[in-house]
Amino acid sequence: MNKQFTIGNSPENTYHIVGIEENTNLTVTSLSASEYLICSANNNLIVGRQRVAMARIDKYTPLQLDKISFTLDELLKNKGILPKTKFNQKQQQTDYKLDSGRIYLAGASDVCDIRLSSPRVAWHAVEIQHDGSQWQLRLIQTNKKITVVNGDKLRVGPYQLIFKDNGQVTVMIATNDRLTMKNIGVLHPKKRKNPPLIRDLSLSFQAGEFMGIIGPSGAGKSTLLKAIRAIIPVNSGQITLSQNDTRKNSEILKEIGFVPQDDVVIEELTVAENLRYAAQLKLPADWPAEAIEQKVDELVKAMNLDQQRNNFCSNISGGQRKRVNLALEMMLEPTFLLADEVCSGLSSLDTDNILQHLRWIADSGKGIMLTIHSPDIEAFDLMDTLLVLDTGGFIAYYGPAQPDALQYFSKQTSSPYRSPKLIFDILEKKEGEQRKTLPEDWHLIYKSSPYYQEYIQAKLSEESQNE
Repeated sequence: MNKQFTIGNSPENTYHIVGIEENTNLTVTSLSASEYLICSANNNLIVGRQRVAMARIDKYTPLQLDKISFTLDELLKNKGILPKTKFNQKQQQTDYKLDSGRIYLAGASDVCDIRLSSPRVAWHAVEIQHDGSQWQLRLIQTNKKITVVNGDKLRVGPYQLIFKDNGQVTVMIATNDRLTMKNIGVLHPKKRKNPPLIRDLSLSFQAGEFMGIIGPSGAGKSTLLKAIRAIIPVNSGQITLSQNDTRKNSEILKEIGFVPQDDVVIEELTVAENLRYAAQLKLPADWPAEAIEQKVDELVKAMNLDQQRNNFCSNISGGQRKRVNLALEMMLEPTFLLADEVCSGLSSLDTDNILQHLRWIADSGKGIMLTIHSPDIEAFDLMDTLLVLDTGGFIAYYGPAQPDALQYFSKQTSSPYRSPKLIFDILEKKEGEQRKTLPEDWHLIYKSSPYYQEYIQAKLSEESQNE
């Protein structure tokens, strides 16, 4: 092996990492058979959860560039690193050419002429016929008949059907993959004169990301999730899914799942029975028993509940019950999943298991928002971004979870902790003590930071340009 080598995404580098910034260039110098000096020309190398310009490492020291984690051992063995493959959220399109006069069937069943594979679509949803000049549709569940002409569109679950004069039907998967909050405010439902629970909060969040939400009691963490899901009203501002106002289109709320802190499982039923019962309530009424059972099997396997499948929910662990709760909410395949304190009361092992499952769900293309009361440093490792809400619903920080969040707060405190407890030391007032910095002041400090410019203003500006 060379005494010195380089790492970057340019073909000229000794070792190539795909998916990192173009200007990245690391230089690694071998100091001995087991020790190396790694140097970064910019500020995107993370070693031991710290952003550094230079560090002594060995082959197995965890390294991170942008969102890609690796070790020198992996790099040297594989001659480079490829990023993990993530679900492609881009719009998918299929064209169908239909003969004039024939009746075609669209729906979730695999026997349909136009397959719309989604648990939000009826098994047999629409009959379609083209008479040469226009289209005749029949919505099977309601027996409603519709006439459409060239360019007309029909929304069926997450799909959009576009009809053309030449007998072509274009099927596109709707891409509601960005959840945006603009200047939202939430008041106490019964005590309107009390201070707001959420104040003028703006944020844009992409599917495929895992966001953690922390803050002291009364900061509005659970309130924010309930407001997004329309469980409680928003008093000002707007919440949209890819420019679609969620308050004006209740159907779109099916794309936002919500897992409450308290279990919603029926303890007298088995895991499979809970899922089967939920499927019968949530899935379209014409789904056959075989399709329902297949959906149950998919969820049992996805949540790693095979061994608990036939166990009563009263006899499984708290962590396993939480996974059943997640499975229940994944039934309709939402684009975003809001999880409210789902780790509360769990052992550290069960908490780690739940967090790993949420990371896997995010990697499959879903957006995850998790409120968590007392995360450990390993929890931050699994999150992409961290939202810190302060008392009164002020944003104290929003940006990368690791290592930026701790570094952001550690610069402004003498706390001895280098863990999430550092943040709570700053934001939680202990009995008999006064806070050094008020919530509104922390919010102003954040608004003047580069993190606010990059992670809130820039993303909202990008959203506005796409409207």
